[in-house]
Amino acid sequence: MSKVSMKHIHGLYAIELWRYDESNGKLVNISLSHDEETSLNCCGMLIKRITQEADPTNSYSTKEAADAYEKLTDRSSPGFLPPTSLDVGVGLPGVLWAETSPSKGLNNPQQRAVQKDSVFWRDVEELANDPDQPFDERLQSFAKAGFKLATGITFDSNGYRGIVIFYACPHGNAEKLNNSTNIMFMHTSAQMIGSSVAIQAQLDDIKAYRNKIRYDNWRITKIKVKTIVRFGGSLRKEAPVDGYQNGIDKSKGGGSTLKKIRDASVRFRTNAKEVAMEVKDNARTQGSRYIKKLQGGSAGIPPSFTNSQETSNELSLVLAPLGAFTTLQYCLTAAPASQPRNAFFAQIFAVTTAILLCYIPGMSPWFRSALTPAIVIPLMARFGIIHPPAGASCVVFSSGQFGWGHMGIFLSGVSIAITTAVLINNLSDKRQYPTSWYWIRKAKSSCSPTIQ
Repeated sequence: MSKVSMKHIHGLYAIELWRYDESNGKLVNISLSHDEETSLNCCGMLIKRITQEADPTNSYSTKEAADAYEKLTDRSSPGFLPPTSLDVGVGLPGVLWAETSPSKGLNNPQQRAVQKDSVFWRDVEELANDPDQPFDERLQSFAKAGFKLATGITFDSNGYRGIVIFYACPHGNAEKLNNSTNIMFMHTSAQMIGSSVAIQAQLDDIKAYRNKIRYDNWRITKIKVKTIVRFGGSLRKEAPVDGYQNGIDKSKGGGSTLKKIRDASVRFRTNAKEVAMEVKDNARTQGSRYIKKLQGGSAGIPPSFTNSQETSNELSLVLAPLGAFTTLQYCLTAAPASQPRNAFFAQIFAVTTAILLCYIPGMSPWFRSALTPAIVIPLMARFGIIHPPAGASCVVFSSGQFGWGHMGIFLSGVSIAITTAVLINNLSDKRQYPTSWYWIRKAKSSCSPTIQ
């Protein structure tokens, strides 16, 4: 199905399929071919043809592109980069998934009818160089290898959700690539590919279910046989006396009525138990996914800017940098500058520097306000804790109107902002915050035994 569809799409390099894992909120790569021997199936990516930058016979070819292409496609290469599960907003699949509106799935025919004749092509190289994106080596290799145009089309097949990514040639005829017929076929192909993968997953589930039924039937039969062998004739019922048995008049049908009541009671208990188990399983799945997202992803940590302030009496709250920080948390959730590690350490460093400079006698306020960010900003970059609101904080605190008490209140505000952002952002399937808990990851790596 995937190969047939890809063959007829104009200007295509390759396609890739990622499934949204409901249990942990991550995107997982799904192989589009079970043929591990052929070059058409490269780390879950189905390739139509080699990129022009990596093709040695093409004028666009470069050695850097060829090496990057080999990392993505050659499993025997020492630097091979296999696709790993991604957090929402991280890497090309994460960005395309986060940018796609939920209303563009299978559940909204009107939206689908409007949107299916157009797509938005992302510049992969531009995305790879975006400082607000966590570093992703595989994304960098895609950009270098010549996979410079990409778009994602989501699918939802009875709750099996995911995204199909199409990589296109940037040197071809853009008019043919964006022709409405070509784009509509891409949309249709994405839904068909998603549905075929969903059917395969459901087939695996039904096979497992049938195996379970066979095992349960065998187990019940085994129990019955053991019971009969053990108790023998004691299980046989005594003959009825004068039409009565166990106090029930058979002629009046009393046994039948009681049997119906017992059966109804059994059915009610069984149905209630099944409903309770289903509710319990759903709650456990959603709770587990939410907790895993609260733990952060595996992305690395490096930027944007804003300024302003508001003060009151003795122990006032400095609001301006918190407003800038909140903007980063909810609008650029995957940006390295938005992560808790950068926010907390950068604010401590910036505010401490500003207050200490206020102790230097004879320094005019205007000079101190210029000197403080000149010291703080380069050192933030040097220490790898770039956080634009910290640049605003050091200017505010360098005025000399704030002291250590204000710093404590301000850092409490930063902590509260981080806590609320973690709780709110992770309620959405399109976001994850933070992308990494630096302290937890560092502690786990230091506590794990060294492998010799």
